[in-house]
Amino acid sequence: MMEKIDRLISLVERAVLTLSCVCLFGIMIIVTVDVILRYLFSSPLSWSYDLISMYLATLLFFAAVSDSFRRGSHVRIELFNKFGSTRVRAAFEVIGFISALVMFYVMFEVSLEDAVKSLFGGDVISGAIAWPTWIPYMMASCGFGLLAIRIVFTIAERIQVIVTGQPIFRSVENLE
Repeated sequence: MMEKIDRLISLVERAVLTLSCVCLFGIMIIVTVDVILRYLFSSPLSWSYDLISMYLATLLFFAAVSDSFRRGSHVRIELFNKFGSTRVRAAFEVIGFISALVMFYVMFEVSLEDAVKSLFGGDVISGAIAWPTWIPYMMASCGFGLLAIRIVFTIAERIQVIVTGQPIFRSVENLE
């Protein structure tokens, strides 16, 4: 059952990670075109900075955050990794992951509330194009939500390690 849940979460993570890669490619293309137009034709893209900074960079980051956690590419303190048995290390990780879950759930909730307020308030930025501000908030909320789901799953895995004493071998996140 745990393997099926992991595969489902990983499938979603890979899909949004692909979206993140598309955003990175889009940023590179837009910046290249903008530079060429700016310096060769003195006619830059007036909308490029807003599109990149509000939407593409936001999606680039938040679409990759859960997969980064799954792979173990996140910043973490490994102070207790040398102490105790597999069960003890798993218990310390559960404590840390629960703390992270609380924080990321609050961030999910706040960004979702901001998205809803911005959507119903009709908030836009002033500039060449009136870009809606609710979209980046929603991107952040989705990223935090997917990360929270991954953390809940990881906590369940670590609890399984505590109960069985058997390490879990998946991706980079191994308890050996």
